[in-house]
Amino acid sequence: MHRLQRRQIILKGKRTTAFDPDQYWFDRARRTRLARRLRVHLRHGDPVVLVTPRWSRAPGFLDDLAVDLSMGDPAVRARPLHLLPLMGLTTHQAWGWLADAVAEFCQVPLQEGPAWRAVSRRGFRTVLAELFEKAEGGRARCLMLHGLEHVNVEALQDLFEVFHAHVEAMGPDRRFNMLFAGSIDAPHFAMEGAVRAELGDYSEAEAIETLVEHLGPLEAHRLSSVVAMVGGVPAILEALGERGPDDLSRILTDRDEMWRALGPLAEEVRSAIDIVSADQNLADRLERLARKGSVEAEAEADARLSRAGLVRCEGPTTRLRTPWFADLLLAG
Repeated sequence: MHRLQRRQIILKGKRTTAFDPDQYWFDRARRTRLARRLRVHLRHGDPVVLVTPRWSRAPGFLDDLAVDLSMGDPAVRARPLHLLPLMGLTTHQAWGWLADAVAEFCQVPLQEGPAWRAVSRRGFRTVLAELFEKAEGGRARCLMLHGLEHVNVEALQDLFEVFHAHVEAMGPDRRFNMLFAGSIDAPHFAMEGAVRAELGDYSEAEAIETLVEHLGPLEAHRLSSVVAMVGGVPAILEALGERGPDDLSRILTDRDEMWRALGPLAEEVRSAIDIVSADQNLADRLERLARKGSVEAEAEADARLSRAGLVRCEGPTTRLRTPWFADLLLAG
């Protein structure tokens, strides 16, 4: 059976079955809870800022969220838009690209001729404000921009400020909304009045479901053992799912098989560890995390390790995102 067919069966079962005494599963499903929370806010018209850690596979999450918004009541026409093309562009180039993207999504034609072009900050802000105002006609819409770490900081601040002004001016009856997603968690990645959330890793139940979606039904004990080894990092689970059931068995008996199973992703993880380990303080902290499992949080150091995708902060403590990272660190 194809992976997408299995995915449809899983989703259909969740949405059409009668009362299930085991529905407590949803309380343990981190991403399911987050998706439900974001749907409520977006249908209410609340702007959302979503922090998406490295290897969190945000595009897939946003695609599912957009589909759910379009099917629910009230229906919201939502579209995820990746901002990777903005990497390396100047502020002026980013202004023009963003204006075109908003106009295309909202089906609002820009004025003819070069006059509309955002050749200055004031021009860009004026154009964007006019587009947001025109987008209020018609059905409810939500533009989901993700990959904001690729956007020029000045252009990003302009976008936040203009949309915030639009939200304040239009009040609660707005028809146009935005979600901003990116892997950065910094002061410039914030908008006053927006709902702020973080896209966490899968819970154990969600991680097992992801493996089943890719590989089909397998022995429960084998799936649980793999998840206990690799945690809930979406990119790692998807990479394992693309291999095969036999690879899972080899991983459980020989952890060196992880390198072959993950392929390029394993090298990406190793590279991230090497880069942050160039700082001796960070290298020492990673080793403590690998040996102890969790340590007391340190804001500055943990922020850098979190941006690298290696740790997650849970209140006053910090831990590695997956036990496999500890294997890499202690193996030298």
